[in-house]
Amino acid sequence: MSLENRMKCGIGMCGRCNIGKELVCKDGPVFTLEQLNKTPREY
Repeated sequence: MSLENRMKCGIGMCGRCNIGKELVCKDGPVFTLEQLNKTPREY
């Protein structure tokens, strides 16, 4: 799954694009279903 989220810095410093413990700009934007199932429901 490819995710999008608002980013400020784009390099993981600001933490604005976090989805659970993952950062879309640094760890993604492509995530496996296993990774997404581990994220909290509110994300």
